[in-house]
Amino acid sequence: MVNEMSSEEYTALAEEGRKLLSENETDPVLLIEQIYQLWWRWADFELFIITPTIQIISPPLVVEPEPIEGSNEREFVYAIHDHGFKLTTSKGADMYSAGMSNCKLYYTVEKMIHLLIERLKSGGISQETEVQVAFGGHELAQRKAFESVINLSYNVVVTNFDPGAWGERYLQSVKRLADRGYGYPPEAPRDNYRHSHGTLPGLSR
Repeated sequence: MVNEMSSEEYTALAEEGRKLLSENETDPVLLIEQIYQLWWRWADFELFIITPTIQIISPPLVVEPEPIEGSNEREFVYAIHDHGFKLTTSKGADMYSAGMSNCKLYYTVEKMIHLLIERLKSGGISQETEVQVAFGGHELAQRKAFESVINLSYNVVVTNFDPGAWGERYLQSVKRLADRGYGYPPEAPRDNYRHSHGTLPGLSR
């Protein structure tokens, strides 16, 4: 169940933000940091399919969290807007309660990758055919999507994401864990967002 904030808590949160801005409004470094913090709390993600050409869906379909079989819960994901050639999501109003937690956003990214593969399958696209995609949105969500894409059996290429030093560290960590007997990351797409999380603490976000 989502933790609801009282009107007093919302007011206190807004007042805290106002004070921070007034105290640091002349410091450009702090202003940039505050903008980044705000973006982190909003945290959107976009997945564009460049090739093959996908028909536009207008108005977009809203893919809501679906019920989990054998449970009273729904998928632990945000709503996804399906434009056909692109999928978009964000924390939206949950930014007030989720804060900087990206758990639910990462599960949503996994579902978006799943929807991508289902779209390719329904279009008769083989695993060998090169599929070009692009990312938009918060860099942490893009990193999560990249991690999922490189573990696909489909030939999906990300055209606008440079993993850089983070990518090198990620691959080193994967190899180190594998060398210690923990294996490699599971093949994507994954359905962890469809597992019941009702008994786990801290997942109301």
